[in-house]
Amino acid sequence: MTSLKAGAVAPAATRTPSRRAAAAAVALVRPRQWVKNVAVLLPFLDPVVWDRATVAGPVLAVAAFMLASSLVYAVNDIADRERDRHHPVKRHRPLASGALSVRQAVFVAIGCGVGSAGLALAAAPALLVPIGAYVALNFAYSRKLRDVPVLELFAVAAGFPLRALAGYLVLGAAPASLIVLATLFISLLLVLGKRRREIVVAGTAHRAALRGYTASLLEQFISIAGGLATATFLLFALRGPHATESEGPQAMLVVPLLLMALFRYLQRLELRGGDGDPTRLLLRDPVLLAIAAGCLACLAATAMFDLSDLFDPSD
Repeated sequence: MTSLKAGAVAPAATRTPSRRAAAAAVALVRPRQWVKNVAVLLPFLDPVVWDRATVAGPVLAVAAFMLASSLVYAVNDIADRERDRHHPVKRHRPLASGALSVRQAVFVAIGCGVGSAGLALAAAPALLVPIGAYVALNFAYSRKLRDVPVLELFAVAAGFPLRALAGYLVLGAAPASLIVLATLFISLLLVLGKRRREIVVAGTAHRAALRGYTASLLEQFISIAGGLATATFLLFALRGPHATESEGPQAMLVVPLLLMALFRYLQRLELRGGDGDPTRLLLRDPVLLAIAAGCLACLAATAMFDLSDLFDPSD
């Protein structure tokens, strides 16, 4: 009787490590976060793309972004595993807890990266551009940008406009600036709300960038982002998403940079004081100088080239 019982338990015991590794691998890629990638379907709000509506391309694009986001999570967890071991919540993550080895996590990350690239190529090779930008931006955020006030807000929020652009690309349609910008402003609103709650509830100790904000400053940002999101949707409803596309994509390129500059100016004014002279702040703040250079580069590019041809569906 005892031997039969032991024999019945033994096979289950031998399967336990592989099952645990599989469960840890699933936890590593954060499937609960995949819902964010439905933002790829935002272009379907634009009536212009309805006659181009397909199922296969957008579905492949959503899946490609799911795997790209999982690649980011896996690589970040590999890089942060030692720090995560000392965090009260993150210490339970697969790598920090030891449920998954670094070698196994590397294989998972490679699989996600290859799968994402393969799906993007199958849907539309141009998808590699927004997906590559999304991955690069997230890696930059994890390494440095997350500690820089204002820049970290836009780094997080930019993921959703990139998904919307991917949706337009896979449909072969020109992206509507109003939809892309509205997506950015709403994303900023959500990120700002989260940051304000973090400051009020937990203080600034757990996130370095929070030391560059105050609750009142974030409330100013929230008011601006909320107003811009509302105004953009009003323009979309009253004038149509492509009302100003003949002017080129300048607004889609420059408006986010100008908004970033405004946020940075308010952040410096609130935290550092001074006389509020924007010229003095611009000349002394390297972030504002970089944003100004980006604006000039965008304006020069749109003056020299017809950037609307990049997304011309007639090509």
